Amino acid sequence: MAIQVTYIGHACMLMESNGTRILMDPWLTDPIYHNSWWHFPELEITPRDIGKLDYIYISHEHADHFDPVSLAQLDKSATILIARYKKRRFSERIRALGFEKVQELEFGQTYQLNGSGLSVRLIAPDRPWDDSAILVKDQDNTVLNVNDCHLDDATLESLGRQERIDLVFLTFTGASQYPGCFEFPLGSKIERWRASKEAHLDEFVSWARLLRARQAVPAAGNYALLAPEQLFLNTPHYVNTPAEAIARLEEVAPEIQGLQMNPGDVWMPDGSLKRYKPAPNWDRRMEMIEALSRKHAARISERLAAEPKAPKDLYDLFHDYFTNLLREDPSIAKRVNIVTHWVVDGPYGGDWVVDFTRERDWVYRGVPNQWNLRLKWPATLVYQGVALGGIWDDLVLSFRVRLARNPDRYNKEFWTWLCKL
Repeated sequence: MAIQVTYIGHACMLMESNGTRILMDPWLTDPIYHNSWWHFPELEITPRDIGKLDYIYISHEHADHFDPVSLAQLDKSATILIARYKKRRFSERIRALGFEKVQELEFGQTYQLNGSGLSVRLIAPDRPWDDSAILVKDQDNTVLNVNDCHLDDATLESLGRQERIDLVFLTFTGASQYPGCFEFPLGSKIERWRASKEAHLDEFVSWARLLRARQAVPAAGNYALLAPEQLFLNTPHYVNTPAEAIARLEEVAPEIQGLQMNPGDVWMPDGSLKRYKPAPNWDRRMEMIEALSRKHAARISERLAAEPKAPKDLYDLFHDYFTNLLREDPSIAKRVNIVTHWVVDGPYGGDWVVDFTRERDWVYRGVPNQWNLRLKWPATLVYQGVALGGIWDDLVLSFRVRLARNPDRYNKEFWTWLCKL
């Protein structure tokens, strides 16, 4: 039997061939990212429905691809497939969940699975992040799952020349704190949103063409923010729908068939789709998200209320955390070289500074005379970051931070450093 793909939701899918079953990027529970992200459309398949697995592939450590709550409910006899990353935290977190078989794969090498005729090859990103895409082949079909791993044009062109790609899953919309979480004037924010929206649609089409794919599925972008104060971030000024991505593909590259796969749909080896249920009416997307927000209102409130409370010594924890990091590697301050103003909202919060322009005494209380980046956080999130092992990348992707920059310029060194902690 050739490859069959069941789309579960967002970046999660189940590939099956000749009795071998590979689950990919299992995010199967809501919410994630510190009670912010929910599946949209809602899932049709639960962890209990998955059954026995031979392999689980996890592309990277972001919560919408690596969800410990979901993994804890899955078959522990499965072999976990991840890329061999320099940082050991990812593999250690997986093993801590009870998975004894963790296979770390080298980028670019082909691995045969289980004597099933299936092979996999991991593709490296073009950016300094731990991430991967996966190419899956059997004797009949080739499926590429890019998820949201960023690949350069040369890599895409090479894959398109070397492989006959029957089906590719590509990201099609943004998932960033920029510009939605920034304090730009509304007109400027809408302009930036629209620029990002168009760039992602163009990228979806460009990548499908470079890969010379026969069929392309918009994936790794189906989520919604349901807390009332976050609903504006679902704006159609920024967020693309799968229907928009397919329409752009039909307009620019009609030689490639765009497929909208919804939770529960199955891609068959002959390229046809078995629909689980009718596709959503994407024209009513905001209306449906607002209805989900009302449906889950009590649960949202309960989850937020249950978050860890910041202690009285939160500033001391903050001070020691960042001071120790900068003391261990003073070159960080020289590379970042900006003044950051942290506005920590809630009990035991305040105005705090991490000043990367100094040679020592980087952290202090107060409002700086001049700042380059201002970050407004709930105290609970800062507490989780400085004391409870919270991953700053996940904290940022909660979209519960509000940001401003002066001047209006991206500081790559700061964000790369913070989000890798």
